[in-house]
Amino acid sequence: MFRLIVLTPIQLQKLLPKEFKILEVYCQSLPFNSNTPSYPFAGFVLNLCVATTGHRDTNDDTICVILPFGNWTGGAICLYELGLVIDMMPGDIFIFLSSDITHFNLDFKGLRCSLVLHSDKHGAKWVENYNNWQSHVF
Repeated sequence: MFRLIVLTPIQLQKLLPKEFKILEVYCQSLPFNSNTPSYPFAGFVLNLCVATTGHRDTNDDTICVILPFGNWTGGAICLYELGLVIDMMPGDIFIFLSSDITHFNLDFKGLRCSLVLHSDKHGAKWVENYNNWQSHVF
């Protein structure tokens, strides 16, 4: 069974307004009026058939979003400190604090991919002083 759930930036803004505001500040200050395809997140990672060991994404800013896709069995995401094991299906959306919670996914069979939306904590330095390039005009 395939469940399609779409989370637009407007829906994310309504669901998590504080986090949205923090995330979008960096995207609004990109040079040359650039846009990011993962707005309000500054970046994204495309995982193709990856099973991870326990880790925290210590440079992530606020929340990250995981959107799995493919055809697989197994591969649940585990949140160590919370003691949770979450089976996800294609089209599910999972939002959590990836810098604060140790997470990993279990082994799986099949094609398991995910799109992970995230922003880097160092984006705040860009917003503050363009990484010390503030004297240059963009």
